[in-house]
Amino acid sequence: MEPLRDVCLVLGLFTLLGVTALDVPEQIHISFGDRPDTIVVMWSCKSHITCHVVYGTSAEEMSNESTSQISTLNLDSWNALKIIHRAELQALSGGRRYFYQVRCSGGEGRSNSSALSFRMPDTQPDRQAGFLVYGDLGAIGGIPTFPALLDDVTKNSYDAIWHIGDFGYDLHSNGGQVGDDFMRKIEMIAASIPYMTAPGNHELEKDMHHYRTRFSMPGADWPMQYDRLWYSVDIGPIHFISYSTEVFFVDNQDNVCKQYDWLLKDLIKANQNRHKQPWVIAMGHRPMYCSNKNIDDCTGRILGYWVKYGLEDLFQAQGVDLVVQAHEHSYERLWPVYDYQVTAKNYIDPQAPVHVISGAAGCGENVDYMGEPKPWSAFRADTASRHSYGRLTAVNRTHLLFEQVSVDFNSTIDQFWLVQNKHGPRIKNWRCQDGYYSNHPTCQCPLPFHYVTVAVFGGAFFLIILAISVYFCCKCCRCYQFCQSKCHPRQAGCCDSELKEWRLFQIFRRDRSRLKEYSGRLKLLADDNDEDCII
Repeated sequence: MEPLRDVCLVLGLFTLLGVTALDVPEQIHISFGDRPDTIVVMWSCKSHITCHVVYGTSAEEMSNESTSQISTLNLDSWNALKIIHRAELQALSGGRRYFYQVRCSGGEGRSNSSALSFRMPDTQPDRQAGFLVYGDLGAIGGIPTFPALLDDVTKNSYDAIWHIGDFGYDLHSNGGQVGDDFMRKIEMIAASIPYMTAPGNHELEKDMHHYRTRFSMPGADWPMQYDRLWYSVDIGPIHFISYSTEVFFVDNQDNVCKQYDWLLKDLIKANQNRHKQPWVIAMGHRPMYCSNKNIDDCTGRILGYWVKYGLEDLFQAQGVDLVVQAHEHSYERLWPVYDYQVTAKNYIDPQAPVHVISGAAGCGENVDYMGEPKPWSAFRADTASRHSYGRLTAVNRTHLLFEQVSVDFNSTIDQFWLVQNKHGPRIKNWRCQDGYYSNHPTCQCPLPFHYVTVAVFGGAFFLIILAISVYFCCKCCRCYQFCQSKCHPRQAGCCDSELKEWRLFQIFRRDRSRLKEYSGRLKLLADDNDEDCII
C-alpha cells in the first residue's frame, strides 16, 4: 500500500500546483506555414500551462526553441481539452529531417511529449513529389484506415497529406470529445508529415469553430477567420489550391466573391509561375459532378450544381489540371469535362479539368451508392471503395499518377496517368488586365445566387402561390355559400352562370313534387329585387 499512497500524494501535489501528472501535450500535428521554410506545430492541453517546442537536425541536439501561442475552445466544448497551442518552426532547410519535442511547465511541474521528427520537403520544383489524399474520415468509421495510413507514411516518402473535409464526425460532437478522439488517432500520422486540410459540411456547426481552432493553414491568422478558409502552397512541381465549397451553403454571401476574387488572383499568379510549378491542382470538399443516387449538389437534383456554377468556368479558363474532391462516400474518376461536355475519353493533354472524388476513407455513415452512369463517368466504386484513400504522385513536369487504394482489400482499385504537355490557361486574356473585364466573364465573380438564397426565394414563391390558391378557392366557395344562405345574387357578386348552375343543381336534388314551388319563388324573386332569396 505504501507505493500506492506515494503515487496519490504526488498526483495531489501536481494538482495543487496546477499541473496534473497526466496533463501532457497531446494531439500533436504539423502543417505548412506562411513561408516555404516554416512548419507549424499544434497540440492540446488540459490547463493553461506554458509550452514551447525545441527542435534541431538531431534528436540529441535540439537547440532551437519556439514559444507557443494559445487559443481556447468554446465553453460548450465541455468534454474536450480546450487549450490549443500553436508554435512556428522557422528557417528550416528543404530536404532535411528535423527532430522536435513539445515541452510544457506550470508551477514546479513539467511534462514533455515524445521526441518526434519530420522531413522538410525539398524546395526544388523539378523533382518527384508524392501525397496522400482523401476526405470523410471519422474517428469511429475510419478505424481500419488509420493504421493503413500510418504504415503507408512510415514505409514511403510523401511530402504531405491532404484531408479534404469532414473530420471525425464531428469535431464538436459530445462536447468536443469526438474531436479529441479523432486528433489522437491521427497524431502518429500527422505529427510526422504536414497534415493539410480543407473544410467540409460537417465542420459548419458553431461557425466552424472547432475546425478553425484545431487547425492552422497558410495565409490566415489563427484561429483561422471564417472569411479566409482558402490558401495555396507550392510543393515540388505542383501549385496546390485548397478552397472552401461551404461558402455556397451558408448565409453570408459575401464570402462567395471574397474567395472567388482571391482564387482569380492566385491562379493568375500561378500561371505566371508555370515554368516552376507546371501542375495546378485544386482541392475542395463538395464535387462539381458525380453520378451518385442521392440529392447532393453534384447530382443536380433539387436546385443543385452551386459549386459548379460558382467555380467551374474559372478553373477551366485558368487551366486547372486536376480537381480532387470528397463528400460523396464513394470513389469516382471522371473524364475531362467542362459544362457537362466530355472533351476527351483519355487523359492525354486534356482540354478541361480532370475531376476525382475520393470521399471513402471511412466516415461511419452509409456508402453513397452509384446511380446510372453519366457521360463523364470513367470509373466508379461504391461498396468496393469503402475504407480507401488516394495516392497522388507528380512524377515530373508532364506525368502525374493517381491511385485509389483499398484498405479492406489491400489492393489498388483504380489508377490512371494524367499526361499534360501543354500546361497553362485556356483563354487568351487570362491575366484579366484593364480593358479585358468585359471580354470574358471569369474575370468577375458570378452573381452569388447560391443555395440559401434559392431556398429563401423558393419558400417565398411557394407561400405566394399557396396564398393565391387559397384566396381563389375561398372566394369561389364563399360565392356559393353566400348564395346559399340568404344572399342577393348582385350583392354576392356571383356570376349569372354560376348562380344558374347552382340553382339547377339544388332543384334537381329536391323532390319533383316541389319543382313548381321553387319555380314560383324564383319568379317572385325576379319581380322584386329587394326580396331575399330563400332557396
